[in-house]
Amino acid sequence: MPTRSALTIVDAIAEETSRIGVTAVDNALRAQAAFVRAIVDEVGRYHPSDRSVAPLHAQLGEELSRLAQLVQGGSREVPAIERVEVLIVDDDEMSLRAMSSIAHDLGHPCRTASNATEALLEYERCPAGIVLSDWSMPGMSGLELCRELKHRNPHVYVVLVTAHEHVGVLQGVQGGVDDFLRKPVDVDELILRLAAAERLVHAVHVVERLKSRLQAASKRPEA
Repeated sequence: MPTRSALTIVDAIAEETSRIGVTAVDNALRAQAAFVRAIVDEVGRYHPSDRSVAPLHAQLGEELSRLAQLVQGGSREVPAIERVEVLIVDDDEMSLRAMSSIAHDLGHPCRTASNATEALLEYERCPAGIVLSDWSMPGMSGLELCRELKHRNPHVYVVLVTAHEHVGVLQGVQGGVDDFLRKPVDVDELILRLAAAERLVHAVHVVERLKSRLQAASKRPEA
């Protein structure tokens, strides 16, 4: 899940900054890393379908961005941000059209698939940052689709639309699902979940690139 993979990146950044001697902001870095861990722990206190999860994911995205700024010496420079593409998967054509229309209205590039097999082909052709899928579909389920996607990219943010109660949702968590939407889908809730997902996806990409740059810098021979 992005929350846990975010911690892996944070730990790698801390290790690399220590190795290459980024000391001016060490205390701030340690404090910010501890704050990120606290948010992840807070996410774990809630049931995955709870309305509190999406705002916490959004906050985690903000704090990861602040961590990246600290590592770069406090730079406030904000790169141009592209909207995260959404891949929507549902065997019900009306639901597919409704959710894709909302995603388009929010400015997201959006593709659709009518089943999980088609979705995997679409993802392999061009990966999407967010995948919004119905859980119950003929053939491969949304949960099975999530497992396949996470195998390809652990950072992909997967939201399952489901009528399942707690037991089913907990199975989804074990399968790597990042967030859930209850059927029937509430438009305001969908907007909230997509906004939180986008913020976290952007932040994870930023710190992942930063980690790669720090690792490259630590391998350069000393002058």
